[in-house]
Amino acid sequence: MFGLTFLATSFAIAGAIGATIPLILHLLNRERARRLVFSTVRFIQMSHQTNVRRHKLKRLLLLLMRILMLVLLGFAFARPFFAADPEITQKTGGKRNAVIVLDTSYSMQYEGVFETAKTEATKILDGLDASDAAGLILSSDNARVVAPLGSEFSHIRTALNSAKTTYEHTDYLDALQSADEILQPIPIGEKQVYLIGDLQKRGWENFIETDKLSPDVQMHFVDVRAEGPQNLAITGISVPPVVLKEQKASQLVARVRNFGDEAVENLQVRLFIDDNIIDTVELDIEPDDLADAVFKVEFQDEATHTGWVELTEDALGVDNRRYFTLQSLQSIKVHAVYNRPRASGRYQTVETFFMKKALVSESDTLEIDFTESVSVPNAATLARVDVLILADVAELSAGEAERVKTYVAAGGGLIVTVGDNVDTDVYKQRLGGETGLMPCDFVQAVGDAFNREQFRVLATVKYEHPIFAPFKEPNHGDFGKARFYRLFQAVPTKDATIIAAYDDGSPALLEKPYGSLGRVLCFTSTIDREWNDLPIRAVYLPFLHESIKYLALKSEGTTPDYRIGDNVELKVPEVETGDVTSDRTIAVFDPNNVETRLQSDANVPGVSAQGSFFYNDTAVPGIYSVHVSGADAYAFIVNVDTTESDLAARDVEELTSMLKGTAEASIEEKPAAELVAQYREDVEKNQSVWVYLMLTVFALAVAEMFLANRV
Repeated sequence: MFGLTFLATSFAIAGAIGATIPLILHLLNRERARRLVFSTVRFIQMSHQTNVRRHKLKRLLLLLMRILMLVLLGFAFARPFFAADPEITQKTGGKRNAVIVLDTSYSMQYEGVFETAKTEATKILDGLDASDAAGLILSSDNARVVAPLGSEFSHIRTALNSAKTTYEHTDYLDALQSADEILQPIPIGEKQVYLIGDLQKRGWENFIETDKLSPDVQMHFVDVRAEGPQNLAITGISVPPVVLKEQKASQLVARVRNFGDEAVENLQVRLFIDDNIIDTVELDIEPDDLADAVFKVEFQDEATHTGWVELTEDALGVDNRRYFTLQSLQSIKVHAVYNRPRASGRYQTVETFFMKKALVSESDTLEIDFTESVSVPNAATLARVDVLILADVAELSAGEAERVKTYVAAGGGLIVTVGDNVDTDVYKQRLGGETGLMPCDFVQAVGDAFNREQFRVLATVKYEHPIFAPFKEPNHGDFGKARFYRLFQAVPTKDATIIAAYDDGSPALLEKPYGSLGRVLCFTSTIDREWNDLPIRAVYLPFLHESIKYLALKSEGTTPDYRIGDNVELKVPEVETGDVTSDRTIAVFDPNNVETRLQSDANVPGVSAQGSFFYNDTAVPGIYSVHVSGADAYAFIVNVDTTESDLAARDVEELTSMLKGTAEASIEEKPAAELVAQYREDVEKNQSVWVYLMLTVFALAVAEMFLANRV
């Protein structure tokens, strides 16, 4: 209910008092009639009475006009306006403050859902008055305030017209909290949030009690989801990180899920590698179920390949394709570093004799390219090596130690074996320590290599480890038969794992990760027959092969699996530099062939150039290529988060109850005096009644002047 209210009631009172002044003056100055005796003056009396009545009427009009002018003048200065009770207005009346939250996650790409959402947002704007305020938030996994709260609706319309869906997943809570924070400072008027989206369950997974909205905020849901959505998606892919030239082809497995409530038959799933279609399989999938599409892959070359698995088109196409990279090798390149040959009886032997025989043997399952030297190769040679072996190397120079650490940190595999030549102090100083390369600190060598009656055996083996997994079944090899006459006692570092141990508890084989992808294995006895008889046991060859494969063929978990929005660490491969170095440039091309250039810092002269950068523009799924000056190009892939592919939605009533404030917080409070005053001033400015009152006073003044001259 609206009533007349004044900003300055004192002026209204003054106007009312001032209005009495003309009345008082009129009463004090009015003429009193005197009785005179005349002869018969009948005709004169009639004329005089007519003039007196006309004169009284004019004077009465003048009196009323003067009273009205003073009253209106006082009212004008009192600045009147028409409004409801401010305590009621604070909750339901006055100006509307509406924040529109528009869902832009990739589930909104389903059929015409997003265009419907934009139309609904426009309707909300059309329903607002010019005095209302509105804002716009685009929501996916992060809230983006594209139009702050205000009355410039044209800006919001422009933002709506240019709004596009993203490849990100849904998180409504961040957007709603942003909208609540925008509305909280508003003192008077309605506070409204309009959430326009498909209300997907995925967007409410992280809800906690503190996400409830303020009690004075009105929540409105505009559900634009399609009726009975059906969606298929490739939710995962298992790719062999390295495909070797073997007798049997490797398997690539794509997992396909049916998120709909209807069965799918003869669904075509296609495999593409290097932009060429390789194979097609067909799947039948029951409602809300999954199936695997299995492809065989084999290569005759040695290269890095990129590809994807895709489904036939459906109403939501963004999750119908999943990308991958894989490496094909003709052989695994192994390089061993050993000491110069030593005398052994009548012959000179080297530490790698038995190892070399095992690794270069004819094999149908694993082809190894073996090389060896008496010193650590340069960085360029190491970059082409899959596994490096330090076989009882006496000591390493500072430069060699740095090359080995850099090689492993970049993803290389290292095997360290011991013997009589090892200088434990040098290893600890240059490769050891808690943050060093070695998985253990050597203590002392124990046992007698010449007394073959005293020996230790391998008593503990972790058969769940990939190296020993092939030996788990009976009759697949027995490590307990090997005899170890001499060994190095060692203390593992905190981040090392013991995967085999002797019967006295001493570690036999230890593993440690190093860098992002590198691994180190340390064998605490010799790799030849000097300290043990393992090389003449049947398990020796497959044990070496499995160790080499484990280090060279990284497990699937080590392959970066990037999602939309992830930061990607770009490695700058090591290159040999001379006395003069220059900055290195990295160029990244996204799936749309948009280039981003990064510049590295200058490196120290005489030191190999290496570094890493973080690339964060991963807004599009697909294959990204990285080009580094002075090195070969490589690729990484980015996929969508397929948890967004489940289009099931939450109920509106359930969401409303979930977001509603607590009962204690909803108790109405009387608005502060300054808030009421601010509200009144804002309403008065919008109405400007005093202007019309002043114009009326001016018109009355002109009329009064004209009438007074005629009296």
